[in-house]
Amino acid sequence: MPNESVPVAGEAMPANLSRRFFLSRMGGVAAASALAAAPVAAASGPEENPELLRLGARFEAAHADYFATSERVSELQPVFRAMAPTIPPEIVGSEFDRFNGWGYGDIYRDPASPKVEDMKGADGRRMLVISSHALERHFKGEKMPKGIERLYRLAFDFEGATDAALQSSGLATALQEHHNADGTLRRVIYDMSQTRARTPAGLGIKVRATAAYAALGADERFSASLWLAKSMWGDLEEGEVL
Repeated sequence: MPNESVPVAGEAMPANLSRRFFLSRMGGVAAASALAAAPVAAASGPEENPELLRLGARFEAAHADYFATSERVSELQPVFRAMAPTIPPEIVGSEFDRFNGWGYGDIYRDPASPKVEDMKGADGRRMLVISSHALERHFKGEKMPKGIERLYRLAFDFEGATDAALQSSGLATALQEHHNADGTLRRVIYDMSQTRARTPAGLGIKVRATAAYAALGADERFSASLWLAKSMWGDLEEGEVL
């Protein structure tokens, strides 16, 4: 998934962080971590931002939907793989091979994976597969040499059979639903980063979301640190939370 450069709500951290300042803020984050598991209603002080409370509920729903769609993908992957065609040996090699037509090849991505994942051969190298689309782009309607035309037909038929297996197995629909769930979850995380927390309990909502989202993978960890972690510093800097 592409990383976006999106401005984060909240003021910047001071240039010279004192030890007292840092420890006081980290103490607040620790308290928020506990509140993330068991929110406590404050007897007095500011009320939590209602928009953040709504986003907290939306996050829980989106997070659950993400895992439900992920499980559905996992269930259907073996169904697809049992139906998927074998790549014709004439159109596949490793990324370092110089086989006939290799210049029209693309690094092959696993069509069953919800994320961009390179497929590797038995030698551990990434697979390079001749693509009908690459050939079409190169020749632009001109007549292909006979040998290349044969490779084109093999690639075209393989791609069509792969798409048919994705559809017949139900994996194509499951992957789209998971993609939609991933986008919804990402949007909630970003919206949460733009919403100010007013209480330790609100900060706890962000801590919970940060940890849960970061656990999903490297891209998600980056987004969690870029958006929510900086947003929490802004909440602490504003001084209303603690």
